[in-house]
Amino acid sequence: MATVDAAVDAERVRRYYDSNAAAFERLGQGGASIHRAVWGPGATTRADAFHYVDELILAALPPDVAVPSVVDLGCGLGASLLHLAARTELTGEGVTISAAQARRAAELIEQAGAGARVRCRQGDYLALPDDLAGSADLAFSIEAFIHSPDADGYFREAARCLRPGGRLIVCDDFLTSAAPPDSPRTARRMAEFRTGWHVGSLLTVDEVRAAAAPHGLSLVRDVDLTAYLELRRPRDRFISTLLAAGRVFRPSGPYWQSLVGGDALQWALLRGLLGYRFLELRRTA
Repeated sequence: MATVDAAVDAERVRRYYDSNAAAFERLGQGGASIHRAVWGPGATTRADAFHYVDELILAALPPDVAVPSVVDLGCGLGASLLHLAARTELTGEGVTISAAQARRAAELIEQAGAGARVRCRQGDYLALPDDLAGSADLAFSIEAFIHSPDADGYFREAARCLRPGGRLIVCDDFLTSAAPPDSPRTARRMAEFRTGWHVGSLLTVDEVRAAAAPHGLSLVRDVDLTAYLELRRPRDRFISTLLAAGRVFRPSGPYWQSLVGGDALQWALLRGLLGYRFLELRRTA
């Protein structure tokens, strides 16, 4: 059961996405795919880059299951599930903490004609609906795990929704060291990242391995995708300049807060304090 503090943190994340869902879809370059572009091997178009992680997940689906069952923990607008469903036979369930995202996801699923196979609903991945228990051949989170105020609870529920032998994919930002450099600037920038992006769980890969193990999840793959991210684009440099001016004028609001957090995230990625990684875990028990 979530603590009072975890419930408060979850409510902040809910409000953050309820407030920003429309802006992220409208102003982001990936449309309904509101995670980052990854220009990995074989990605030649912007659409390829925005779905690069989706394609890695597609390749991780069990080849011996005719119609795999997939659960997206923190599904946003359901774009990843729709991408997967368009490329292979599967059934997909998405859970998002945001009512605004769940409503928009339902619209996109209907427009795609995928309602018979894909569903997204409002819920908390720290307390998944009982009907998802033991249902999934593969579960995944793209840039959603970091919002969890309870890493142990996340891995508990992820394991609960998986069938024995099922896989969990977590693609997100992770600390490269449990002890980042001790300097006032580093402390300030990391605090801006944590606050602006509503970070609840910021772990090293070793800490992920340790947190997942008690729930029968074993880390079987770790792919560093940091080098394939777009960092310091002209758009990013413009935002950074705007934010520098904003520190004088101090504007507020959820979207501004997300810009501050995103700028700090890029700063930390460029300095090797964080890495953007694709982790695959297997339920062994």
